[in-house]
Amino acid sequence: MAHFPFHRSFKLFFITVLLLSLPIPSVFAEGTAVRVYLEGEPIHFTDAQPLIKDGRTLVPFRKLFETLGFTVEWIDTGQLKQAVGTRDGLEIRLTIDHNEAKVNGRSIPLDVPAQIIDSSTMVPLRFVSENSGYQVTFSTTGSEATVQIRTAVSPTQVEPYVVKGRVVDAKGKPVEGADIFADNQLLYNSNLLTVTDANGYYRIELPLLATTWNMGGSHTIEGYVVDLTPEIDKPFAGNTGAIRNFTIESETVKGELYLYMDLNSFIEGYKEDQVELTLTPVGTLAGGSTGKVITGHGYNFPGGFGMNDVPVGTYIVTAKHTSKDGESKQLLVRKRNKGQFAESAEIEFSPLVEGIYQAEVEVKAPK
Repeated sequence: MAHFPFHRSFKLFFITVLLLSLPIPSVFAEGTAVRVYLEGEPIHFTDAQPLIKDGRTLVPFRKLFETLGFTVEWIDTGQLKQAVGTRDGLEIRLTIDHNEAKVNGRSIPLDVPAQIIDSSTMVPLRFVSENSGYQVTFSTTGSEATVQIRTAVSPTQVEPYVVKGRVVDAKGKPVEGADIFADNQLLYNSNLLTVTDANGYYRIELPLLATTWNMGGSHTIEGYVVDLTPEIDKPFAGNTGAIRNFTIESETVKGELYLYMDLNSFIEGYKEDQVELTLTPVGTLAGGSTGKVITGHGYNFPGGFGMNDVPVGTYIVTAKHTSKDGESKQLLVRKRNKGQFAESAEIEFSPLVEGIYQAEVEVKAPK
């Protein structure tokens, strides 16, 4: 088997550098310290503190409602316990341990219900705030999560020291839970992180620094991590703010196909760069796209020899060798070091590390 130590060594180096440069994923885990702000001013919770449960932020109901200008009422009939807030013709009613709330009598499902934790009544912060006419954004720095509650502003209005936008799929549907990061171009490893809400929107409050920012992110589709690139892929100054929207294309999940040829084929005069591969997709590719047949020659790229930027999925692979004098011969193929050589082989891309996918195919001259 022909082996290229430089290629493989370079590949490991490339992966190491890439891993060091990847943004830390935005994960709001239980136990994370939570700080809550209303219009930029901190909300001080004197008894129970905000907490994260099942990925949602819960806060003491009375403090949140009163801070948002509601009159609060606690109803306890023995069998039914409810937290109720009223303000200017708006009533929000949450029933303890019930997965529906009522806003002016209209039932709305909840991801996490209001509940009693350590004798304190805790309610979902986002639900209450957004149904009160506010925008809620989350960000993390280190082990601390910051929640900003602000009066709703048009998503198309640029705000100083704020970057915001929306993530949608190829059909224009909002994408919830996409990881978004703002990369500080002045200070190393000081990204600001957040996730998109149920409507695909995100918002990041930027510190008052004289620096520029770049935007990026990722999202997991059917087990595959898709790197996100903003529609406007340009840095911006923090003091001007910016809007950076993302559109997820399923075929942005790309992988590297490595091509190998056995030593005997080299001896017989066959050359790697004269091998033409044909990849026919089997079923749908990562993200649900149908894909298309890919035909091309192998080439050198950072990490090895073969084809890179191949849409990730499962393929049937065939190969042929065309010499410089135009003579073409069918080659035998197999998944590298797996099974017998045949006229075709099925290969599937798999993760090398998170977000990096590869497949390997081996070819040999026919007998």
